[in-house]
Amino acid sequence: MGDDLRPNAPPECPAPLRIATIGISPDAVFHLEAAAIRDELIPVAAARTDDSESSHEPVPGCAVCSIDELAERSDVDAVFVVGPVEDRVDNAIRILRSGKHVIVEPAGSLAADQIRRLISEVESSQKFCEVWRPYNADPDFRRAAKVVSCGEAGPVQSLRFMQHDLAAALVPRAESAATRDRLTSSTLRDLAAHRIAQALALVGAPVTEFTTRFHTNSLVLGERDSLRPVTPEGATSFHAVIEFEHGAAAIIDIGLACPAPFSTGWIVQGNQGGYHSDRQYITVDDGEIYDVAVEVEPFDPYLSLHSVFSNWPNPERIKQCLDQLRAELELAMLLLKIP
Repeated sequence: MGDDLRPNAPPECPAPLRIATIGISPDAVFHLEAAAIRDELIPVAAARTDDSESSHEPVPGCAVCSIDELAERSDVDAVFVVGPVEDRVDNAIRILRSGKHVIVEPAGSLAADQIRRLISEVESSQKFCEVWRPYNADPDFRRAAKVVSCGEAGPVQSLRFMQHDLAAALVPRAESAATRDRLTSSTLRDLAAHRIAQALALVGAPVTEFTTRFHTNSLVLGERDSLRPVTPEGATSFHAVIEFEHGAAAIIDIGLACPAPFSTGWIVQGNQGGYHSDRQYITVDDGEIYDVAVEVEPFDPYLSLHSVFSNWPNPERIKQCLDQLRAELELAMLLLKIP
C-alpha cells in the first residue's frame, strides 16, 4: 500500500516549538512552565547567567547550560531572554545571530540605543524578535483595539484611561525591606509604562507632545499611618497627556492612593463612535447612537508563538516584528522624558 490518500485522513500535527530561556529566575522559569503544559511547546533548556544560579533542571526534562552552549544547540527554536537587565539586549543579539528566534522580557524600559541595535539585527538576521508584553492580552485593551482596527468608530480622536485603587495603601509598613524596595522601584512606573505602550498601540501615530507628572496624594486609613510613598520620589499618582499627529490625544491617570477605588479602563472616541466598558458606540447617518457588545476570544500569548513560527520566514511577520520594535523605541524615548 502507498501513502494514505483518504480524503478525510487527519492532518499531520506540526512539530512542537522548542523553547529555552536565558536565566533561571522565577520569571524565566514561568516561561518554561507555561511551555510545559502545552502540546505545541516544549521546554528544552535554560542558560545560567552567572555561576550562582542553580544547576538543577527548572522543569522536568529541561537541561541547564551556559549561554555559549545554548547558542550552539540545534534543538532550540526560540529563546526567552530574561537574565540581568544590563546584558539582556547583548544576549538577545547573540541568540539571533545563532539562528534562533528571540522574545525579550522587558524591564521598565530598554534604552533607545539598545532597541536600535535590535532593529538592525532583526533586519539582517530576518528572525523573529519581540519585546514580550503579555499584559496586552487583557480583554479591555483587546476590545478597544478591535474597535479601533475595524474602523467603524472612525479615526481615534481621544483616549482616556483611569485607574485608582488602594493597592499601595494596603501594603503594611511591617513588610520586609525587599518587598518595600520592589514596590518603590516598580509599581507605579510599571503601570504607567504599560498604559503608555497601549495608548501608542491604539493610536498608531507619531507623538508630537508628551507631558507627565508624578505626585503624592495623602491618605490615612482610620488610625493607620499615612500611606507610605510607593516611588523613591514619594509619588502615589501619575498623570500623562500624549498628543499625536493628526490631532489625537490620550490622557492617562493612575493612582495608588484612593479611598474610593474605581477603574474605567480604556475610553476611546472617534469621529463616528467609540468604545467603553466592553461596548462599542456607533453613530449612524441620522445622528442616532447605538451600542453593541464587543466580544473577544480568550487569548493566551504563548499559544500564538507556534503560529508565528510555523510559517517562517514570512515578509509580513518580519515587518510586524520591526514595527513592534519601532514602537518600543518610541516608548523608550517617551519614558526618558518622565521625571
